[in-house]
This record gives sequence, structure tokens and C-alpha cells, in this order.
Amino acid sequence: MVGHGLVQTKESLQKRTSEAEAEWGKIKELVAKGRSLPQIQAAVGDPPPDQSKPGPGGPRFTAFSEVVYQELTERKP
Repeated sequence: MVGHGLVQTKESLQKRTSEAEAEWGKIKELVAKGRSLPQIQAAVGDPPPDQSKPGPGGPRFTAFSEVVYQELTERKP
């Protein structure tokens, strides 16, 4: 059976989860300090939004830092 990637072990999934949680925490700290999205993306090593446009090979997905930034900065009613 063919899937969307290699089979993952429990340890590799735990590592990816820990890394994502650590990056989320770093982004949260930077948002609290008033940093802009481009500053945050530079700090965590994500490409700026203008470099995330579709190109050869299909569409690109929104960077993790941008998703977290939007989540943390959207105003709740």
C-alpha cells in the first residue's frame, strides 16, 4: 500500500510533536513581544509569505509560523 510518506515510529512522531510545540511556544513569545510576521518567520526559519506562492511542482502550503501567528493574533468576538 502506498501512502503520503514513510511509515513513522512512535518516537519519530513524538519528536515531530515536541518540535512543533517548541516552535509554537517560540512564536507565542515573539507575538507577545510585538514582533511582525516577517520578523517571526526569520526567527524560526520559515519563508516569508511572498516566497510561499505556487511554483513548479504544485501549490505550497501556508507556513506553520503564519498559521500560528494568525491563530494568536486574531481577535475573538
